[in-house]
Amino acid sequence: MKNAFKVLAGAALIIVLMVALQGTKEIRASTSDTTVALYDSAQIGVISEVLNLSLEKGVNRVPLEDLSGLNVEEITVIPLDPNVQFLGLYSSESSENVYDSNIGSDVEIKTSSGDVIRGKFLGLKDGKLVIQGEDGLYAINPSELIYFKASRIEKKGGVYATFSAPETGNYPVEVTYRVSGMSWESRYKLYLGEDTAKLLGYVIVKNPTSKEYKDAKVVLVSGDVQFYSEYSPRYLYAVAETEKAGEERPAEPVKVEAFHVYPFGPMDIKPASTMMVPYISMEVGVEREYLYESWSYGRSGHVYESISFKSDQVLPKGIVEIYRETENGNLLIGESHIEHTPKGDTVRIGIGKDYDLKGTTSVLSYEHGDGWAKYRVKVTIENFGDETKQVIVRHYKYGGKLLSSDTSPTEETAQYIEFLLTVPAHDSKSVTFEYEVNW
Repeated sequence: MKNAFKVLAGAALIIVLMVALQGTKEIRASTSDTTVALYDSAQIGVISEVLNLSLEKGVNRVPLEDLSGLNVEEITVIPLDPNVQFLGLYSSESSENVYDSNIGSDVEIKTSSGDVIRGKFLGLKDGKLVIQGEDGLYAINPSELIYFKASRIEKKGGVYATFSAPETGNYPVEVTYRVSGMSWESRYKLYLGEDTAKLLGYVIVKNPTSKEYKDAKVVLVSGDVQFYSEYSPRYLYAVAETEKAGEERPAEPVKVEAFHVYPFGPMDIKPASTMMVPYISMEVGVEREYLYESWSYGRSGHVYESISFKSDQVLPKGIVEIYRETENGNLLIGESHIEHTPKGDTVRIGIGKDYDLKGTTSVLSYEHGDGWAKYRVKVTIENFGDETKQVIVRHYKYGGKLLSSDTSPTEETAQYIEFLLTVPAHDSKSVTFEYEVNW
């Protein structure tokens, strides 16, 4: 036959081929432990799986079928037994490895010379396909193929790892990789009464992929990830679990570097799913606040209502739905946002405009010169409602210095000054002040 040689005897050559192919012993991996780290700042999941490998003595090839299509550069393989060596990781998307993914399958090939060869595909040797036919071994140049038929051709491609084991036995190996599209976020529901409110918090876990993670230990990471970390998901979960042993899930977060890490406990993450899990339920006393913002020019504007309360738990950032409790049920009155709030800190949530209140800024006088300007301002709050309300007047002075005021300020920063006005029903209150800005 042209362009192919048939080996009928030649024991020496057969031995050479057997030795060359010894390093491709295919080992199946079983998963014993899975940890999933999800981030609220990125649509990404970092998966850490401990695989139990039944390795033979010498070099072993292990197909990692679940990692097919992933970027090999973002996969980390660490043998947990110091006697096992990790030799390398490769994707079968290269030309040789497409054939390599079908090692051991029955094939039929046809060469450009018209010869048809049937047999078991053993792999590649010196760039040529080696096939065990009925009457011997064949080595064929891939460039001379007309077609290549294999019973497992649909399984071509994939990711493979190679290991060297000192003895035949079972060995644990940790494999860490990224999955795009997975994420978590917090969402809240706030039910307002007169002086109290009930806050319910939920964790939303999203998995738009086709991959399922059964009984996975989930760790939720809050913070801006920079896509480089020396910490694996298993390490983050172990640290958080150690610190918060015995608490109900999900426990209070543990600080790891710039991140807040929430150990969420074991759960099944279904493919193409969105899960909402209850996280927080607490009753809080609320204070109502009304805010009018003022600048160094005349204007009339709305007064905005907000509520504040102290949280006895850490609150991850998230959207909050606000409901007002009424005789006819809970009425949705809007949505707002909660920033990440430490335990014991005050949460402020904007509710919306209060149409019973109106604010007016009047510039009574304005003087300026070389490098300075002086303002005399009057702010008036009108209350058209039936209840007395306290309104915070915040005037932005941008580095200015307060010279005088007819009402003592409650707070002053470099950027603004605040006054608290108590405005009776169907009445108005004003504050007049003077400040100077220098540059």
